[in-house]
Amino acid sequence: MMPCCHLAIDASVYRQPASGVQQAVLHAVQAELEAGKDHFETLLFGSLPGVEQCRQLALPAWAQSVAGRIFWQQFHLPGLLQKSGVELLHAQAYTMPLRCKIPVLLNVHDIIALEYPQYCSWQNVCHMRALLPGSLRSAKVCLVSTRHVAQRLNQVLQIPYEKIELLPWGVDFQRFSRPCDVGELQLPERYFLFVGNLEPKKNLELLLQAYAQVAERSACSLVIVGRAAWKSRRLLQKIRDWSGPGQILWLGRLEDKWLPGVYQKALAFVMPSLEEGFGLPVLESMAAGTAVIHSDQGALCEVAAQKGLCFNVMKADELAKQMRIVSKNENLRKELEEQGREHARKQSWQKWGEGAVQILKNMSR
Repeated sequence: MMPCCHLAIDASVYRQPASGVQQAVLHAVQAELEAGKDHFETLLFGSLPGVEQCRQLALPAWAQSVAGRIFWQQFHLPGLLQKSGVELLHAQAYTMPLRCKIPVLLNVHDIIALEYPQYCSWQNVCHMRALLPGSLRSAKVCLVSTRHVAQRLNQVLQIPYEKIELLPWGVDFQRFSRPCDVGELQLPERYFLFVGNLEPKKNLELLLQAYAQVAERSACSLVIVGRAAWKSRRLLQKIRDWSGPGQILWLGRLEDKWLPGVYQKALAFVMPSLEEGFGLPVLESMAAGTAVIHSDQGALCEVAAQKGLCFNVMKADELAKQMRIVSKNENLRKELEEQGREHARKQSWQKWGEGAVQILKNMSR
């Protein structure tokens, strides 16, 4: 079948080392290109590894900074789209060129920078305040990964539900379920795990409080994987100065090849976030066959689908109780592992790609 429509994908948000949203953008673009290869002739703006199904145009060097990328998207991208004869644009992360003259499908991962600016970097807050509301109004369709984000768009920014499409993210089940040897990392025998940026919304101060309550009796360490992001200096100092109870290991950002094994070896994965638009590590840990403990905030309950243990995001005692239960009750832990694995198995990026292509086809009619 010959491609019937010229599509552009703005994946300029992608950078290495990639954050959670950027990793999701990479998987989403790969899935969309595969699902749409017979329907669209695609031009990709950005530099994504492992993408060969379409023509890529890298951003100029001056557009690699946040400010540069904003300027490029708003003032250079419209002209590039017009010259290329593109009929549809899929903007992968939050914003789009406001002067765009073609229909746009806009991915909106959350509105945390607008609702909870204290959780975000000032650059991100300024960026979202300046461009997110206008982008939402200008887009033909807004694509979200959870009902939670759809509700926030409607209730906070008055975006009508008729303009919002829901398409949950997937997970690379084969990658995370395939046995992976991490002996080289010399991890503890038993440990609770956190994966994500070290930043205010992740609520790691509460995790440390809860861990202090269970460390000795559970005989578990706490392993933290992720880069030090904004407003993390005090937290990092607390981790470095930790002298007990128990042991805290901060591994920083790990190479992608190690992550499945680190999940697999953990006693349980803990996500104590104050707010999330999705929470991809929940699905990753489930795919790895690891029990999940998560807060009751944001989209986490929706993503976990009652296949993990939940706690009040403000109560360290509740989190400690769930950590204690998982460490002591092997039968429950095995049940959570199996239920989580089966849940993750159903969440594929292929399904996401097929859904995105169908939405784009509907927009082109």
